[in-house]
Amino acid sequence: MFDLDKLTPALRRALACPACHGGLARTSGGLRCAACANEYPANGEYPDFAPEMRMKSGLGPFYLQDPLHVPHYEAKTRVAFLEIMGGNWDGAVTPEVEDDYLRGHLGAGDAPLLDLACGAGRWTRTLAGHLGSDQVIGLDLGRAMLTSIRAALPEVPVIRASALALPFADGSLGGVNCSNALQLLPDPRAVLFGAGRCLRPGGVFTAFTFLRSESPARRYFQHRHERTFNVRSFTAGELITWLDSAGLALTDLTTEADMVFLTARRRRL
Repeated sequence: MFDLDKLTPALRRALACPACHGGLARTSGGLRCAACANEYPANGEYPDFAPEMRMKSGLGPFYLQDPLHVPHYEAKTRVAFLEIMGGNWDGAVTPEVEDDYLRGHLGAGDAPLLDLACGAGRWTRTLAGHLGSDQVIGLDLGRAMLTSIRAALPEVPVIRASALALPFADGSLGGVNCSNALQLLPDPRAVLFGAGRCLRPGGVFTAFTFLRSESPARRYFQHRHERTFNVRSFTAGELITWLDSAGLALTDLTTEADMVFLTARRRRL
């Protein structure tokens, strides 16, 4: 059973209605917004801020919702995904490289931190180990993914919500991470705007995603993958423009083949 009192004071204050960003109060069946009266069920292991919403269609999102596939995602599917979408044929970007990037660009002052589109918890585990389990909260729309992360990381709070309607108050988070997910989300620009809204001044945003390849051969396979799995790639220019529009100042952009790590900070007022 989800227990609001087990969250740190900062996370309790941060949680808010995704519709109006008003404060939440407990009810017998979940949470209720004091401002707009919307109610959200929370009678399981996590509150559901998108009870009627489903993930977008496509073969990629289908796999992410399949309970039989989820346990095999990290070890098999994602490895192939990085090769085809990211050109990671030589294995230059390893799980250790990804973990080191997060540890190198996030610190204790960046809590509480949201792991946005956390999936089965691959990066949530790294973030919790680095910042503390009580300083990180995972968010995903896939029920199968949330079931998996609850089993693997029971000490880390998670919520079900849309990346396009984050259930957090303005300026309430110290950090937002979005690893290997931006390319799957239906409106990446709006996701960045949402992250910027939730971050306090100086708060950090980190991400790992894919660049549109300039190699004709790699772009051919990338394009086939995008059409088949309903994913996308980006140019560095559009990512930087979207970040800037969201009030986020880029502090690092590291590329490897067609993969990109980035870090940005919420501008101080």
